[in-house]
Parts: sequence; structure tokens; C-alpha cells
Amino acid sequence: MDKFSGPEDLYDELVENSDENWLLGLVAFAVIEEQRIEWLKHQTKRTGTPPSPAEIQAWYQQQPEGVLLRARDTAEARLGDYSNSIVEEVVEELRPDIERDVIVNEIRSANRFWPQFGVNFAGGFASALVFSGLLVLMAFLVLNDISPVQFGAHAPVSAEENKDG
Repeated sequence: MDKFSGPEDLYDELVENSDENWLLGLVAFAVIEEQRIEWLKHQTKRTGTPPSPAEIQAWYQQQPEGVLLRARDTAEARLGDYSNSIVEEVVEELRPDIERDVIVNEIRSANRFWPQFGVNFAGGFASALVFSGLLVLMAFLVLNDISPVQFGAHAPVSAEENKDG
């Protein structure tokens, strides 16, 4: 890791030159700057005077290798928590509307019962009529044993055939 001389170097590394999402880099930058501000407060409280610009630059330069990685991880966790809280808030806000829509749709579908019942009844009646027609036709064919020989025997004979025979 290159040594950073100030916030500009960190910003370039985390936001402008990063392959990751710029918002994640910006929050990671804010995490590191928050650490610097806490250090500044601690130093001021301990010594009674704020650190000099040279001391601040030394603070940036003495940051360990993993500071960027930890800052990115912290930023990712904070953004994840924030997005989860936003999603929960939106869901809670929309829950009454969704419940009302579900209830209204159930009431509307209940009002459609009788027309649908009529269509189903007509379809059932038509299919029963067709099925009974097929049963009657089958009964006629089975009970009246109409073989081709019998059919010919009962066929009307023309006048010319009667003369010959």
C-alpha cells in the first residue's frame, strides 16, 4: 500500500480510482476520516492543543496496510444495514395498502361467483347432453344389431328385382 499524505490521496484511492461502487468508496473514506477525527479529539484532549498539520500527515502515513480493507468492510456493513432498514420501512409503509388490495380483490372475486356458476352450469349441462346423446347412439347400435347382411335383407326391393325373382 502506498503511504497516504492526506485525505486527498485516500479519496483518490477509495472513490475516484476504485473499481468498486463510488458510494461504497465514499462511505469507506468517511469511516477513515471518522477515525482521524476521533484521533484529533483524543490528541487535543491529551495535549491540550490540536495536532499540527505535520502530525496529521504523519497519522495518514502511519496507517497500517489493512486500513482500506477494514474501512471498505465497515462501509459495506453500514450500507447493508441502512438498505435493510430502508426496505423494512418501505414494507411497513406499504403493508396496509397491500392488505387492503388483497381484501378488495377477494371481495371482488366473491362477487363473480354467480356469473361463473352460470357458465360452469351451462358447460356441465352441455357436456351431459353430449354424453347422453353418445350413450343413446351406442345403445341403438348395440341393441339393434345392424349387420350388413341383416341390413340388406330388410332393405326395400325395387319393382324390377321383384319380377326377376
